[in-house]
Amino acid sequence: MSGEHFMGSSEAAFLVWSENFNTNCASTGATYGLSQDENTALSTATGVFKSAYELCQTPARSKLNTIAKNKAKAALRTLERSYVARLQAHPAMTDEVRELYGIPIHDRTRTPQSDPTDHVDFTIEVDAAAHIVRCPYRIENSSHRGKGKYHGVEVRYILRTISEAAPVNPDEFIHSEVNTASPWKHTFQGEDAGKRAYFIMRWENGIGGKGPWSGIQSVVIS
Repeated sequence: MSGEHFMGSSEAAFLVWSENFNTNCASTGATYGLSQDENTALSTATGVFKSAYELCQTPARSKLNTIAKNKAKAALRTLERSYVARLQAHPAMTDEVRELYGIPIHDRTRTPQSDPTDHVDFTIEVDAAAHIVRCPYRIENSSHRGKGKYHGVEVRYILRTISEAAPVNPDEFIHSEVNTASPWKHTFQGEDAGKRAYFIMRWENGIGGKGPWSGIQSVVIS
């Protein structure tokens, strides 16, 4: 969990941290911008990982159990990353609350970070058989893939039927994630085939500062 040591250095520690984080989000997350649906999603993801982890501690565990546990852990961490970034950026967040949630407390002796000014340059790669979309990204006009000096990217996406109008405003994108390792990947469902997925990205620094949005790109899910 490089760069996310506060989440725990082992799976057991990660589970303890996740349960505490989930409890605090359910209790006061609404104060810092988390919706009830988002808290429910976090609680569900935490429970799925806990069950999968505990099953893997038994002699009856199988390779499939381990695969399921790793998948549940990855999904939970992705969700938690996005929540942590939003909580950190909320103007009402205090260091006392950060300590309760188990998220990093900002070092005020450091030079303040300015918001990113670069645009994200990304491409879309599709695995049609598995409905998987991969989006490698980089700093615009850079020859190197990846996030460079930034914490990661905020990715927003939306699905629309072919007959529906394309989105023109970032606020129209109803799904949002923070990704810290290129490429960003997402698996769509079989029923999404034939729809057009639209994507937009922007850089995020280590304290939640946002950069300008990229241009909108799209692909038909096949």
